[in-house]
Amino acid sequence: MIQKTVLVLIAFVLAYGLYVFPFAALWALFHGTAIFDPQSLPLGVPAFVCLWLYLRTGTTNRPLKAFVYYGMGIGFIALWVVGLALVAHALASFESGAVAAVASTAILVLSAVSLINARTITSRQLVVNSAKISQPVRFAFISDVHIGSHAPQHLAKICDHLITMDVHAVLIGGDLFDSSDVTLDDLKALKRIKQDIFFITGNHEGYVKGHQQMLDQFDGLGITVLDNSAQDFAGINIIGIADSQPVADKVAAIDSLRQPDTFNLALVHQPSSWSPARDMVDLMLCGHTHNGQIFPFNFLVRLQFAQTYGHYGVPGAQLYVSSGAGCWGPGMRLGSRNEIIHLEILPSGDILPGACKA
Repeated sequence: MIQKTVLVLIAFVLAYGLYVFPFAALWALFHGTAIFDPQSLPLGVPAFVCLWLYLRTGTTNRPLKAFVYYGMGIGFIALWVVGLALVAHALASFESGAVAAVASTAILVLSAVSLINARTITSRQLVVNSAKISQPVRFAFISDVHIGSHAPQHLAKICDHLITMDVHAVLIGGDLFDSSDVTLDDLKALKRIKQDIFFITGNHEGYVKGHQQMLDQFDGLGITVLDNSAQDFAGINIIGIADSQPVADKVAAIDSLRQPDTFNLALVHQPSSWSPARDMVDLMLCGHTHNGQIFPFNFLVRLQFAQTYGHYGVPGAQLYVSSGAGCWGPGMRLGSRNEIIHLEILPSGDILPGACKA
């Protein structure tokens, strides 16, 4: 009983802190009144109820979902902007109304930028050289599309990019969908991809009730599920690792699936397996971190993962952690971008500018 009460109180504080306090504080700055007014606490109740209804009941009500997700994103931006405004007001003799006006403008501009960023897809090239292959092999790599948080149209936009890329196969690094109301029809845009598609599950597929029934139908979309299995493709051993297992089990699976004297490419949703498994692979592709998605989470994710975004390497092995091609929760990005990776694996003699030699 005590534990449940504590959890409810924590949830209420979070709801009040994100959905109410930043805007109540702005109102107070505009009017020159006390920053925290206990009379604003009851406003946290409807925010808490909406959050509880969405997270606990699994409802697919779209207005409620929009309120929860976009309120969360805008509220988080507002929280740290207002925090900076309050510090500026306390340390300098700026007039409170002017501080509130600047903060309000910043919240509006940053929220608009984050909404635009979440709907923009960029392409990034990664080139790896290896003596283990005799001919170039090209892949497109995406992760964290998050259909459910995103509408199916977002996947269609990604596929618009994929079908223009000169690649031999498409790799999907997990979190393709994140909601139980997503159907196979919502993923039908992937049928437009003529190349082979190799997929692993991320943590969010595992949260979805009945996700295995969805995965069992992926062959109808032209998708090969590589959870804890491997596939030879053009002389490259593609190792797929399911996310729903401890790191030690992931590393053991990589060890059992790797092939000696072959280029081993491991698809692993989270980068936490990199350090213990880097001597077993030539290249590991990960996602999960979203590069923080919304500033300043870019810095906070570094508290959990040593490798959070971009290219890393040691002699003989490379790691790339993608920021993902979509967003979880609010369709907002600030300080990060949706991306598709154009991966080229070349024989050692074919050095391109910016190549990462493995």
